[in-house]
Amino acid sequence: MKEASYRGVIVDWKAKSPFGFAEANDEKIFLHITNFVDRPRWPEKGDEVSFEMGQDAQGRICAQDIVLHVSPSVLGWRHLFELGLLLMLPALALPGLMEFLSFWWIAFCVGILSFLAGLLQWLDKRHAIASSSRVPEATLHLFELFGGWPGSFLGQRVLRHKISKGSYQWVFWAIVLVHQLFALDFILGGLLWNGLHGLVPEAG
Repeated sequence: MKEASYRGVIVDWKAKSPFGFAEANDEKIFLHITNFVDRPRWPEKGDEVSFEMGQDAQGRICAQDIVLHVSPSVLGWRHLFELGLLLMLPALALPGLMEFLSFWWIAFCVGILSFLAGLLQWLDKRHAIASSSRVPEATLHLFELFGGWPGSFLGQRVLRHKISKGSYQWVFWAIVLVHQLFALDFILGGLLWNGLHGLVPEAG
């Protein structure tokens, strides 16, 4: 007889493996791909599952009638609105920046860096799921600093990655703030930079 429904988290599942383990009520439960009744994609480490407790043909305890609960993207209209607000100052700073670089070169660089920043977020999550070597956070932040922060902002929310790690978010938002201040200074004609420069005593 099957027991009442259980809910747990997959703690061990190699990429494309037919089996893995979930943890429920402090116990590791064996899962097999053939016992999934609702599986929108291949299971991954960290996924939530619900199941009935049962036995396999050899009488061993295992999960039956497994349902994979795929975590949805957290990207919504609110986040797109927030990104739009964050891009307002850089957009207003474009005329000043275009005195040094063409619009298309700026758009190309920001677009490529944003794409690469989002791609690195995806790669880092895939490596985390596969328990392989991760993309260094310094590399992720470097692409954000060079202008790819909009792509990282979207990638974090589409992939549900890094959004709950406080130390990462502190550095990410500090980078966004730097870009906002840089854009504001362009709008003000270098007023902030000149003010800070005036606070530094001249040598000699």
